[in-house]
Amino acid sequence: MLFSALVNNPQKNPNIGFMERFSYGLGDFASQLLCTPAGAILIYYYTEVVNVNIAIVATIMLASRFLDGFSDLFVGWLIENTKSPYGKARAWVLRMILPFFVAMVALFTVPAGMSDIFKYIYIFITYNFAITVVFTAINLPYGSMTTSMTNDSYQRSILVIYRMLLATAGSTLAMVVTFPMVEYFGGDQKAWTITFVILGLIACFTFFLTFAFCHERIVTPPPAKSDLNTTLIVIKGLFRNKYWLMLTGAMLATFTGDMVSGSANTYYCRYFLEDPNLIGAFATIGNSIKVGAMIVILPIMLKKVGKRNSLIFACAIIVVGYLLRLIDPYNANIAYVAAAIVGFGQGFTYACVFAMLPDCVEYGEYIDHERHEGMVYSGASFGMKLANGLGPVIASTVMQYGGYVNGAETQTDMSMTTILIATTAIPSALFVLGIISMIGYKLDKLYPQIISELQKRKQDSTSINA
Repeated sequence: MLFSALVNNPQKNPNIGFMERFSYGLGDFASQLLCTPAGAILIYYYTEVVNVNIAIVATIMLASRFLDGFSDLFVGWLIENTKSPYGKARAWVLRMILPFFVAMVALFTVPAGMSDIFKYIYIFITYNFAITVVFTAINLPYGSMTTSMTNDSYQRSILVIYRMLLATAGSTLAMVVTFPMVEYFGGDQKAWTITFVILGLIACFTFFLTFAFCHERIVTPPPAKSDLNTTLIVIKGLFRNKYWLMLTGAMLATFTGDMVSGSANTYYCRYFLEDPNLIGAFATIGNSIKVGAMIVILPIMLKKVGKRNSLIFACAIIVVGYLLRLIDPYNANIAYVAAAIVGFGQGFTYACVFAMLPDCVEYGEYIDHERHEGMVYSGASFGMKLANGLGPVIASTVMQYGGYVNGAETQTDMSMTTILIATTAIPSALFVLGIISMIGYKLDKLYPQIISELQKRKQDSTSINA
């Protein structure tokens, strides 16, 4: 055993302390060093640096998302069938650290001098290795750890707040430093590689801290029987979990909205505000407000109105923020205010969504008498990554329709209009869909009753076995 001193400790104090909360959050800090550039910067790197066609790259990204459906289900199955001294989900965080580094570097190392066809082949292989394989195999287990670290709903919410705070820090770091680092190292394709070697090393170190300090207290054995038919039955059971369906729909809509805006925002900064480096300023403003909302307001909102109502409120705020830019799209000050409003809303959305997922695990156990955290998270993970693929596809398709030209000094009026639509109207419409998806969600009210019933079943089972 490589790290015998770091075996999982299910007897650890059930009251999760600051160090463990912070270390858990570091996992999403690491994830965002890959996820944020892959969503908001990668397509810009492909079109403006590697000089490939935006529509073809978008098609590759969309096709790759459907492969994610298989990888997510497979990793969910792996989690539930893992037997390791490090824990079920925790073990995979350790196993995937080195592949995570390789994936980050490969993604931003398209070799210069290749013909276009070989560039597309390289992009397809490295994009799928990074997102479909590696990101799935480390982030899905990481996310599902909240269900095994505690079954206390409020403690889970606090864990998720730490996760979102550190995710915001990772996202901000990636957006703020990427372009300056690339310029510092020479501005060419090699500079992109050096930049992501450095960011990759930081990500691997923080993932290791997550593994080292976080422990699974709720230990469930692998299923006695785990064949294809059993797996299909579990998947079918997911679709009986109506609250999981609602939440996954909201995730798909809201995450896609963010990704559409994020993918087009670099182009907005370059062609409307004439400075692509401003993407870092927008990220800093939005994420600073997001952190403030998560620390000061979100805990109060969760206690007063619940997760579902907090999520709906946040979606409405974000719609206002996105549409505000339409007042004068060339005015940087208005864009800064819009970024602050969107950031305020985002201080609620991601935290609420990831705090609601463990509740859906318990609801699934309540109705099916079996616990399948891996599969619940795999379905949600697929929705999240489908959004990551759909966002750039929608943004690039709209821009391509408007006649966007790679690397042009100026774009046509039609192209400028479509860039603006991709950063305002389309994401707003998707957040409205997110609100609609959550209208029938009542799990917040039912959750105490569900936990009480699950505890009663466990006590009855213990009495019978005794």
